[in-house]
Amino acid sequence: SKGDSVLLHSPTYIGFTNSLTNNGYHIVHSPLVKDENNVYRMDFEDMEKRIDEKTKIFILCNPQNPTGRVYTKAELEQVAAFCEKHQLKIISDVIHADFVFDGQFMPIININEYTRQNTIACVSCTKSFNLAGLKISGVIIKNPELFKEFKAEAANVGIASINIFALEAM
Repeated sequence: SKGDSVLLHSPTYIGFTNSLTNNGYHIVHSPLVKDENNVYRMDFEDMEKRIDEKTKIFILCNPQNPTGRVYTKAELEQVAAFCEKHQLKIISDVIHADFVFDGQFMPIININEYTRQNTIACVSCTKSFNLAGLKISGVIIKNPELFKEFKAEAANVGIASINIFALEAM
């Protein structure tokens, strides 16, 4: 609902902040912290301090934009436990996942039953195949009730259909 808070990390993709602000949500930034190896990591203590009862959603960008950081399964398990503890829905931007060449990418939606039932995974062919001009994307939502809510809201804001060329590309 408008006025609710959304937790996300900084630095972050500016499209997230603009969209949230323009639609009446309060942004709760938790800075990523560089460790001794110059690797960006989530600061779970900071995340705990920053959220409150108005925080309803956590946006996870994995691989993280703009740092390029790919989170490990252990880190995603921590995220899952944190989100379950605070009953946060997860919006997972995995649009850059096709660019993970070393190691293995793990989507948070597959971590456990909580993440399967409470994640909206955002996917697109636009980054992988340089098709940004088609403005095509999709979501993976395993929870039927959450999908129903999403579909109703998407129709309400006018994003319930796509053009035939973009559909073929997807």
